[in-house]
Amino acid sequence: MTEPVDAARGSGARPATPRWLVVVVVVLAAVFVLVLFFVIGRNLPWFDGARPAVQTSTRTSSTSATPDAIATPTATPTPEPAAAPTGPAAAGVHPWNELRGGECLDPFGTPWDETFTVVDCAAPHAAQLISRVSLNADPAAGYPGEAAIMAQLNLACTAPTVLDFTVASAYPDVQWQASYPVSEAQWAAGEREYSCFISRSSGEKLTGSVQAPPAG
Repeated sequence: MTEPVDAARGSGARPATPRWLVVVVVVLAAVFVLVLFFVIGRNLPWFDGARPAVQTSTRTSSTSATPDAIATPTATPTPEPAAAPTGPAAAGVHPWNELRGGECLDPFGTPWDETFTVVDCAAPHAAQLISRVSLNADPAAGYPGEAAIMAQLNLACTAPTVLDFTVASAYPDVQWQASYPVSEAQWAAGEREYSCFISRSSGEKLTGSVQAPPAG
């Protein structure tokens, strides 16, 4: 009995590739491609978000400060000149040029004393400085002369704006005295004021203030 002849083998045709082998080859090719993309991708800047990008610009020595680091300049306040003291000086011993007017004094020698003792006006006292006034505040002004100064002192020291006549009239022997710059040298040194003092010619004491109350 004759064996059947395989038509494919007999004709010399190439046998078909098994299906499982094709699947294996495709899988291996896919794995290779994935590995290749993985290796290439690791060298790309977008592959790893945690990986810092390479700086391409040249670093310079200048730096930019954040807003919090910028110091806000603070304006230095301009010191204002101290206001000149007003009102009578406090009780105690003071140089003549520290008196401002209104001080009651005890004891009292002359208007030309270098120092004065200020006391409470409610207590008996020998005299009171009722005004201290500038003759001329202009630094360029010349010395007017002693006679010209004395000519205006009577009205200046007895004006109702400085002397309280109601109180002063209680004393029959009230008198005024004044000190002022007596020379051009004193004037040039800045002594430009006259001072009016009220006392009693008998030497008896005053009680209370004879200075006119401030206007208003």
